[in-house]
Amino acid sequence: METYRKYFDIDPDFFPAVNNDIIKKQPELWKKFYPHETFIKLLKQTVSVLERKQKLNIWVEGAYGTGKSHAVLTLKRLLDTTEKETTDYFNLFGIDDDLRKKFIAAKTQGKVITVHRYGSSSINSDNDLFLAMQESIEEALKEAGIENIGPNALKDGITKYLSDEENKKSFEVYVEGSYNELFGGENVDKILAHLQEYTDQALQSLMNKIFKVAKEKHIRAFTLNDTMMCQWITEVIHSNKLKAIVFIWDEFTEYFSNNAHRLTGLQRILDLSQSEPFCFIPVTHRSDAGLSDADTDKKKILGRFIRPFCIIELPENMAFQLMGTAMQKKNDTVIKNEWDEILFDLEERTHTSRQRIKEIANINDKELRDILPIHPYAACLLKHISASFASNQRSMFDFIKNTGDEEQFGFQWFMDNFGPFTENPFLTIDLLWGFFYDNGKDDLSHNIRLVLDRYPTLSKQLDKEEQAVLKTILLFQVMSQSADNSIEIFLPNDKNLNYAFEGSELEEGKAVQMCRETNS
Repeated sequence: METYRKYFDIDPDFFPAVNNDIIKKQPELWKKFYPHETFIKLLKQTVSVLERKQKLNIWVEGAYGTGKSHAVLTLKRLLDTTEKETTDYFNLFGIDDDLRKKFIAAKTQGKVITVHRYGSSSINSDNDLFLAMQESIEEALKEAGIENIGPNALKDGITKYLSDEENKKSFEVYVEGSYNELFGGENVDKILAHLQEYTDQALQSLMNKIFKVAKEKHIRAFTLNDTMMCQWITEVIHSNKLKAIVFIWDEFTEYFSNNAHRLTGLQRILDLSQSEPFCFIPVTHRSDAGLSDADTDKKKILGRFIRPFCIIELPENMAFQLMGTAMQKKNDTVIKNEWDEILFDLEERTHTSRQRIKEIANINDKELRDILPIHPYAACLLKHISASFASNQRSMFDFIKNTGDEEQFGFQWFMDNFGPFTENPFLTIDLLWGFFYDNGKDDLSHNIRLVLDRYPTLSKQLDKEEQAVLKTILLFQVMSQSADNSIEIFLPNDKNLNYAFEGSELEEGKAVQMCRETNS
């Protein structure tokens, strides 16, 4: 049997999930981020914060694969880059010119330092939080060419650390050893005395020497408490005459699970926005992730963010475009010509369902054509069901990119087992079941699991075709339920069931008839 593997080359380096490393390798990639409605909302909230009209922080959330990491990195670059590049970006995508003027005015009326940090799995205490923030802010200041790192606030933490006898002896090994020349032969007692005596440039120079040793010898114990941390950030802002510090912390979800009922330090950091131009932007899967109703700090924390939260959503057309990009066609003239003929047939066989998706989801012909042989209804549901997972291992891109492992049931498995001349030449909704339920049910939300878990019982007496129809109905049901029955193409009714199987062996009402016969 000739399978679809003949026609596709899935790009192993395709990266729909954009992170800071990718941006560094391809620094112009941010310019390709499409500023859809939810990103425009983020820009407006940022302007409001920089103008100090709202003395609050910004919470960015979104399901895996929605592009929230790309969104916040684009925000960072727009804040960091020149006025010309900012204008070029706004003009390229036709963003409202009044917003462009406000954004540029907000970021150019003084120096804005943007900080970006990724991942929070190692943050298990306030001390970890403060050290990580201090490290990231210092790095951002250095990249901006700013040497003043607020020595007056930091010196208290160092003084406290070196005043401990054991710590003093440990540090003295370096001061009297390999760093003897750096400190001019002075011992720790002299250094402690200078910390109290020195001011301005002299203090800054001494602090730089101490932090040079701390960095090279991995001494992460110069601790800050919440008061000292806030004082330090305030000093950094004032001493450098900054317009603002915007701290973006991507993948912050794990912080909450690691620090349940220990959120006081974070709360103090968030409170700083009330008195200083400091904005903390956590980026998480869900805004309430890890925040227990029993946590006394929950209400205070949520109250320190602009409401409603900024939810980054991937527009339907962009999801289709990205899927089409990942589904790379083989670069062979003969095979391409053969595929064009097959593609014409696949389009003809899904004419009505494609029209339906075009009308409801605002997808154009090219976007629908590029994802074939994924059935248009299955492609639309694929985007939505991916958002129902608590793990990025079940994103729509992972579905397309994963290997053709028989146990995975992703797109590459489909390519190895189906072809243009099989009874069902389409990846229909029922063929999403193996990847998203059989192999992914542990990461599904509870409400979805409740519905889909009925399948083993309901399917016992059904044949293969009847099971396919049941899987489709259940997936329609959970997606419709998740959207409060507001998405017409997901309603589990006869019309959608017919559309979902158009072009397959169960088209022309066979799926609906089978469902009625089974129920009777």
